[in-house]
Amino acid sequence: MEKTKFFTTQNLVKIALLSAVATILFQFKIKLPIFPSFLDIDISDVSIIVGMITITPAAGFIIAILKNLLAGIIFGSATGYVGEFANIIISSAYILPLAICLRSRRDLKSICTAVILGIVSMAVTGGFMNYFIMIPLYARVFGMSVADIVGMGTSIYSGITDLFTLIIYSIIPFNIFKGTIIATVSVIFLKSIYPALKMLRPKSIG
Repeated sequence: MEKTKFFTTQNLVKIALLSAVATILFQFKIKLPIFPSFLDIDISDVSIIVGMITITPAAGFIIAILKNLLAGIIFGSATGYVGEFANIIISSAYILPLAICLRSRRDLKSICTAVILGIVSMAVTGGFMNYFIMIPLYARVFGMSVADIVGMGTSIYSGITDLFTLIIYSIIPFNIFKGTIIATVSVIFLKSIYPALKMLRPKSIG
């Protein structure tokens, strides 16, 4: 079977449109009092998932990168671009199981299973990335100590006493919660437009 060409005008237009939508959604962030203030929720990854299904799996990674680049250029960065870098890595971990799934199967049940695996991947990757890279880098960029950031978690839950417990009791639960929200919205949206997706999706994936 002939593979679908990726860099077609139609695909580039779709990627540009979904990147723009993701960039806009990325600006609407919700902070919850049960998590430290540097953690917020947005649903911009829904656009990424739609792009992966209607274009190709690779499109999702491109949209994730473009979303953060556009957000930084247009709206600036409140985190010294540490947040944008983290978002690219963690979003990529979230959509990787879906990208693998879409290369062979595209039924709704398989997509749901892949998204659930994505939540696990997102939580694990987010935990490791924040422990070894993101939180130390964030502290350095803002002239803080890691202890200062840990203190943001301690003020919410006294069991958070160091970086490790911050990851276990705050970062990982946050990513599971965020991933679940994105998965729920994505599945509801995709289920509602699934008949149309059968016509929009490429016949084969490269």
